[in-house]
Amino acid sequence: MALGTLWTIDLVLATASIIVLVVLLYLYRSNFRTLRSPLSLGLILFAGLFLLENLAAMYFYFVWNESLSGTGYASSVAMPMLLLNAVELVAFSTLLLVSWR
Repeated sequence: MALGTLWTIDLVLATASIIVLVVLLYLYRSNFRTLRSPLSLGLILFAGLFLLENLAAMYFYFVWNESLSGTGYASSVAMPMLLLNAVELVAFSTLLLVSWR
């Protein structure tokens, strides 16, 4: 079954978050190699866990779209997830901007 509009937007936002997180991981890894700081290691763990969360979210979007499509609950799940993904992407982008400088 085709993905609904909200699910598609959720997937786009999750994909954008994954891209931002991969760039953050690269920056934090470079900082850790240079500084050997526990803070850098913590930031690597932070970005890595959020990367796993976004990969899992993308999987669940496909599963939920299929399982909830006939029940009428699909949009009631997709809309809150869309808002959360949008806020998450803004937060990660802000973190990338600050980390890049």
